[in-house]
Amino acid sequence: MTFVRTKLGSWQYKPNYAQSYTDERHKNKNKEVKFTKDAEAFVREKLLLDWSPDQICGYANRHSLFSISHERIYQFILKDKEKGGKLYLHLRHQNKRYRKRYGSPKRQGPIKNRKLIDDRPAIVADKKRIGDWEIDTIIGKERRQAIVTIVERVSKKTVLKKVRAKSAELVTKATVDGLKKFSDLVFTITSDNGSEFVNHESISKKLNADFYFAHPYASWERGLNENTNGLIRQYLRKGCDFSDVNDDDLIIIMDKLNNRPRKV
Repeated sequence: MTFVRTKLGSWQYKPNYAQSYTDERHKNKNKEVKFTKDAEAFVREKLLLDWSPDQICGYANRHSLFSISHERIYQFILKDKEKGGKLYLHLRHQNKRYRKRYGSPKRQGPIKNRKLIDDRPAIVADKKRIGDWEIDTIIGKERRQAIVTIVERVSKKTVLKKVRAKSAELVTKATVDGLKKFSDLVFTITSDNGSEFVNHESISKKLNADFYFAHPYASWERGLNENTNGLIRQYLRKGCDFSDVNDDDLIIIMDKLNNRPRKV
């Protein structure tokens, strides 16, 4: 129902007004948002930089460039694809169905002296400072090599280090090497319960940071890291042979991730 205020301040139902209001809403709902040439050029430029439609519309709206929804950008990409365009290749999933991963069991014994995320200072969850990191690994073809992925919770700064095997020794060294240049801004590190983090006490000591573990099967407790891994897979597809990936490749990926907007 639609009500309008009378001169005396009371509310009365006006059927004719309500119908016209409903008609106007439906008309606007079905009205297609059209790109200006400048908006289209901006969207195309950012897609070629591997920005997602969410990131593009968020940036454009936040900086008052133009107002558009991410759905409209997806429509633009689809029309481009139908015309033989390649913009869709810059999407994270290239229009493929994506199944969110909520963690899988790790078959190893308990990690000694681990501190659970419950003991982590509240300031970490509140994101009131820079210096709290999440860490994980992604594996290459036939699980031979891996990449250590580390991301800071507030700035979204991402660090990638390749290891020839997902062993605790190599992952420990890669973690320390990757974060030592940020040593003044490493207060906590949070990981899953993978056996590659069994040397967490060594990492803590070398970086002078506290190391915490998420609960088993609770990957959402490291949601930023999980999301970042998905973004990395935009460049390093599952089944990719990491032996073909060198440091320069990782620098390019880090540069792309660290220079595009991320959801807060």
